[in-house]
Amino acid sequence: MTHTRFKAFKSHYVIDVSTVASNIPIAAKKICNVHADMILDYYCTDHGIVCCKVCIPKEHRKCENVLPLEHASKNVKKSALFSDIMVAIKHLITTLNDLHENRESYLQSLAQTKSDITKQIREEKSRLLKQIDDVERDLQAELSSLNRKYEIEIIKQKEKISQVLVSLNSNKNEIVFLKDHVSDNQLFISLHGGVTNIQSAEASVLQLIPNSHEVVITFDEKKNVKLGFFGRLSESVSSCQVQCKPKKFQQAQIMAQPTKHIAGL
Repeated sequence: MTHTRFKAFKSHYVIDVSTVASNIPIAAKKICNVHADMILDYYCTDHGIVCCKVCIPKEHRKCENVLPLEHASKNVKKSALFSDIMVAIKHLITTLNDLHENRESYLQSLAQTKSDITKQIREEKSRLLKQIDDVERDLQAELSSLNRKYEIEIIKQKEKISQVLVSLNSNKNEIVFLKDHVSDNQLFISLHGGVTNIQSAEASVLQLIPNSHEVVITFDEKKNVKLGFFGRLSESVSSCQVQCKPKKFQQAQIMAQPTKHIAGL
């Protein structure tokens, strides 16, 4: 076969194409990571690694258990390492699937939580708006009561002022009429009687003026009203329910006796 005759192709794995699905990638390498032109053809059981023949005198000189790869890999399909890797892969796949489902479930839970909290915020907003409406209604009622109180006082004062004005105008009209139509004696008597009316009017005015208050109603609004009582968001963290226990691997069962002596090294 060409892959066994030429050095350039010796690093290639030869697999029966009829036994391998076309969509399965092969990730295994047969070239040494340290020595790019050397093939991985030995196994050091002391270190548990695959290496090339150049690695042995440099990295594994003191190792007592170095085997050719074909000897070390004998019956590997029945080894504990093979079983452990398959169990570990299945466990990790199951764990990752569970974790994926967990994250998907958490996404849905997160969306539901957002919806629930949004509803709570709206309900709290409605409650606060109702409180504000209640406060507004109470303030409006108080304003109407104060306004009505002072309206009644002013109306009574206006009525009293009107009464005094009517009396004074009547007195004035009477004096003017008498001046043009009666004798001086009668006018004199009337004028003396008018003094009493004027004094009574003055007394009323002196009483009205101090009681004519000018009340100014103002609204002292609160600046920078804080709505800290509205609520706040908080976070709590809990561990994911999915767990993964690392797998401890056993070395493949070596069927042949390891030996330090390697021909040609």
